[in-house]
Amino acid sequence: MRKILVLLIAAALSLCTGCANFNIYSEAQENALGLEAYGEATKEYPVITSGPDYDMVQRVGRRIADASGKAYEWEFKLLRADDMVNAFCLPGGKVAVYTGILRYTQNENGLAAVMGHEVAHATMRHGGKRMTNAMILQATAAAVGVGISMSEMSEEAQAGLMAAFGIGAQVGVSLPFSRGHETEADLEGIRYAVRAGYDPYEAVRLWERMAEGGNGGPEWLSTHPDSIGRAKKLEQEIPRILQEEGKSAPAPQQPTAPMKQIRR
Repeated sequence: MRKILVLLIAAALSLCTGCANFNIYSEAQENALGLEAYGEATKEYPVITSGPDYDMVQRVGRRIADASGKAYEWEFKLLRADDMVNAFCLPGGKVAVYTGILRYTQNENGLAAVMGHEVAHATMRHGGKRMTNAMILQATAAAVGVGISMSEMSEEAQAGLMAAFGIGAQVGVSLPFSRGHETEADLEGIRYAVRAGYDPYEAVRLWERMAEGGNGGPEWLSTHPDSIGRAKKLEQEIPRILQEEGKSAPAPQQPTAPMKQIRR
């Protein structure tokens, strides 16, 4: 019986893995959820409404959004949080950039890589797909739990199998699923940056700077690909994207500032 349950758990995890692009949410539903969450998600830190950095975020954001061809009601907020090296985009085109990431982007081309990535999350509807995946995993876990509870195994053995399912779902389904979306957003975001007239190779330099600044542990335990891996992937794919977009490679630029000049 235990062997059968283990096989059923493996089959359930395999089924969940195959649902990466399944989405039960309509675009209108996603947009409404994004709008509802945007105010809550951006209220923890002060919103910057003027100045050079604000102007840059608005300028780059609009150019990238126009290049995406998606007619969302785009919004771009700059949040004062120097310790937050991050940005995000909610469904429907609600984007926020934390000031902490600007010391890594360093220029408009670097910011375009970040904004392109976030805009791509919205246009590729990753939010709805992730919510769908979470619901499928939750329903699958409930079904597995019922099957295990009906077995003749001890409570300790049942708990062990459920724990194994949880670990398998996290490491084998959720994390690779999230990393896959991050890679998709990287590549589609570069396409938008190219269309908007930015230097796509600054994205490679951006992720190299991020890697030197430290990243969050092994890739297989992370929702994001590791920074060096992202830099290498982009360097490989940029020539293809330039060719597909009918663009030539930009002229070489001066090296960016060494990491010792970047304040942590």
